[in-house]
Amino acid sequence: MNNNASLLQSAFKWLLATLICMVVFVQAGLAQPIIYPAPSGLQPSADYEVFVNGKKVFVYASPVPAAFCSFDMSGPVEVTIKASRDLKWVDVRPRTAGIQPIFRDSTITFRLSKPVQLSIELNGSLRTPLFLFANAPEVNKPNKNDPQVIYFEAGKVHYPGIINVASNQTIYIEGGAVVIGVIKAKEASNIKILGRGVMDGTYNNRLNDAVVKAAANDTSLLRNMTGTYQRFLEFTDCNNVTIDGITLTNSTSWQVVSIHSNNVHINNIKIISDQASDDGIDVVRSTNVVIQNSFIRTKDDCVVIKAHMKYEPSESVDKVLVEHCTFWNALWGNAIEIGFELNAAEVKNITFRDIDIIHVEAGAAISIHNAGKAHVKNIVFEDIRIEDARHKLFDFAIFRSQYSEDGTRDPEERRRLYLNGAWDGVLHVPANERAAHMPYRGHISDVVLKNIRITDGLFPYSIFYGADKQHQVKNITIENLQVHGRKITKLSDAKFYQENSSNVVLK
Repeated sequence: MNNNASLLQSAFKWLLATLICMVVFVQAGLAQPIIYPAPSGLQPSADYEVFVNGKKVFVYASPVPAAFCSFDMSGPVEVTIKASRDLKWVDVRPRTAGIQPIFRDSTITFRLSKPVQLSIELNGSLRTPLFLFANAPEVNKPNKNDPQVIYFEAGKVHYPGIINVASNQTIYIEGGAVVIGVIKAKEASNIKILGRGVMDGTYNNRLNDAVVKAAANDTSLLRNMTGTYQRFLEFTDCNNVTIDGITLTNSTSWQVVSIHSNNVHINNIKIISDQASDDGIDVVRSTNVVIQNSFIRTKDDCVVIKAHMKYEPSESVDKVLVEHCTFWNALWGNAIEIGFELNAAEVKNITFRDIDIIHVEAGAAISIHNAGKAHVKNIVFEDIRIEDARHKLFDFAIFRSQYSEDGTRDPEERRRLYLNGAWDGVLHVPANERAAHMPYRGHISDVVLKNIRITDGLFPYSIFYGADKQHQVKNITIENLQVHGRKITKLSDAKFYQENSSNVVLK
């Protein structure tokens, strides 16, 4: 047989096999997923292999430790996961996804009917989960030849260093691309960060722009790199910012940070890290912010509202909506946080709704920590499901902290004044100094907590703590608090600690 005939026969066999697979998937009611290319030179996770409708998906390793993978789906798909360990139990979270896995030996299978973000946890352990992100197909992908588009192609690891974004520019990271660097914008409008790719934040707290760029030819340069702390995605004094679809991993600094910006829309982003000061999304003195459909696993706060930096007190936080998200907060911070640095006149009109909190290893599930002068008011927490919270449920407090305007960063002074108790970073105020410190304290009022449900795990205690009678936590309405399916109707059963608080009502 000549070469041409042999090639023709091979092509026919491949076509026949493809057609057979397509028929099988159609008969099973399955849709063809979109699988991203593997980044060249990057080693996959040794803990998991993932197949979607029989197609292998690249699985990234993360130092959390964890693994994660992404793909797009337009209809039902069958997922098969092969783990590197023996299985006797599998938890798929959030529970509201309704995924019932079938597992035997080291193989897990389940079907997905729609896009979802999942944490797959083995044998009751929080170590080395698999985060699986099934996305809807992308629409209106930007043109890589558009001069206003900074385009990172799939199948590669890119080393751009610091990416400065100007008005009307788009950064697009294809699925299967990894970008080592940070994104910064200042006084820019109409900017977009899009794609299904990954940004790696391993070097953010010591980033050296020149060294990162040189690492494209010699990655060993990164090992001993020294440089400057950089926030991962930072937007300062910006207007009309869109972030959609990307994954951020292993950041050593604040991750998505909106500073004094307006009209910020964050959708379907995935954040995976376990580092000091790795806040997931920081909303700082910003207005009209919407955060949706995102998965955040951090060591520090998942989403946090702040009001500090060098702006006038009148520059407040106003109109923030966080909805349809899944949070995992590890050993620092809180899952949902307003605080500590609240130095604006007001922090107001903030809503968190339809949230799954799958783990809070320390800290609070829902917290307001007012260590500044702000009046925090008109806050709503609604339809929040808590699967595993091990420390505090609600924590609303007004106090002096090391981050306060009247705080201290002097290590010796902090050790002397550290209030060793329910909070981190809070400073004791001696009785003879209270008059000097009270002008720096603010207020918390008019907060609604509705349909908060602890669905599993512990029933943690809560704190409502004002600084004094003039700086109280007040007018707090808790409606339909449920613990393991039982509605809590009496304050005596709610495990609430109250001090300098008033009108805390349980309905």
